[in-house]
Amino acid sequence: MSSILPSMAAAKEDVQQWEVLNPTGIVDIKPVKPAPRLTTLEGKTIVLRWNDKHNGNNMLDRVAELLKEQVPSAKVIKLYEVDKSTIKISGSQKESARIAKVIKDLGADLVIASQAD
Repeated sequence: MSSILPSMAAAKEDVQQWEVLNPTGIVDIKPVKPAPRLTTLEGKTIVLRWNDKHNGNNMLDRVAELLKEQVPSAKVIKLYEVDKSTIKISGSQKESARIAKVIKDLGADLVIASQAD
């Protein structure tokens, strides 16, 4: 009886090429000039924005009461009552831009936002 040995042919390996990437990416930092700060709230339009987190609306309701007491000439707009489509976490740049446009169209001089839990 003859014994048959398995074939021991050498496997051919392909040369691998690797590209090493920096996982932090490249950050392009552009300087931004902040908006001028208000010196008074008298006669200003103040928009209150709520993103639907628990109790955020309650806090903003209280802020609205205090503003009406302390700065009666200010116009206080509760965005969450005026445009219910804005009551959310935007979730995308497009939706954030849409909500920002709604606020801009209201003539806001100041926006107070609440993200409460």
